[in-house]
Amino acid sequence: MHAILACHNRRPLTVESLRALVQAASDAEVSLSVTVYDDGSTDGTAEAVREMLPAATIIRGDGTAFWAKSMAVAESAILERVDVSQHDLIVWLNDDVVLDSGALSTSLRIHAERPRAVLVGAMRDPGSCEMTYSGMTRAGRHPLRYQAVVSRDVVVDVDTFNGNFVVVSVAVAREIGGIDGEYSHALADIDYGLRCRKRGIDVLLMPGTLGTCPRNESPRGLSIITEWKRFVGPKGGGNPASLSRYLRKSSPASWFVWLPVTYATWWAKNLRRRVGDGGVEAK
Repeated sequence: MHAILACHNRRPLTVESLRALVQAASDAEVSLSVTVYDDGSTDGTAEAVREMLPAATIIRGDGTAFWAKSMAVAESAILERVDVSQHDLIVWLNDDVVLDSGALSTSLRIHAERPRAVLVGAMRDPGSCEMTYSGMTRAGRHPLRYQAVVSRDVVVDVDTFNGNFVVVSVAVAREIGGIDGEYSHALADIDYGLRCRKRGIDVLLMPGTLGTCPRNESPRGLSIITEWKRFVGPKGGGNPASLSRYLRKSSPASWFVWLPVTYATWWAKNLRRRVGDGGVEAK
């Protein structure tokens, strides 16, 4: 089993995430290799990973790769290895995910039953225990209109997913072509799930929740201009390069319509919310 992570200046979270991963691998009695793309951390993250896992592969970036490229490069390092079997498994793991001790055991059991499927693990908030990230299904005409699927006590088919904890075989990863590192940060996981479905590869949400991961929400009290800059910035869902790439791939005949619709919808929604809250601050 080969785990891939992307990290940037979140040393305590990264160390905690890896510690839980190692414990889950031990409980599952499975061998584990770890590949970390450290995207220009200045807080000693790479050094802490090396101290904890001397055998880990650490790839260093300059701080401009963000999640998609970081994960794509880490995944490529696995797929290019001659000692990696088609039957081996790749585990995507966000560095703020703390896996339950039985998460990998559950994954292995389901993989044995559905070896060609991509497996997704839902996450819960560490405080409230409410589900935060999961698989998703289409919920409207817009190519990005999805809703999270509430995990059940059985496996559930989904259309795509949040990529916080994903298990995929090397064979399927090679068939899909890997994570698309041309995205900046967001949308690469959704794109991956859709590419799977187009090739007839099932995307399955595993039962229950398999770890904790708090939701990444914007700080409260930001001006609407600041929120807009975050939305279209490198890590935002509205980043122009990433959004246009996603729309071109998912809706090639109408992407040029959905692009302005996406931005207009964002402004309408946020202006309406601001007016409801008592005003708009545009600084």
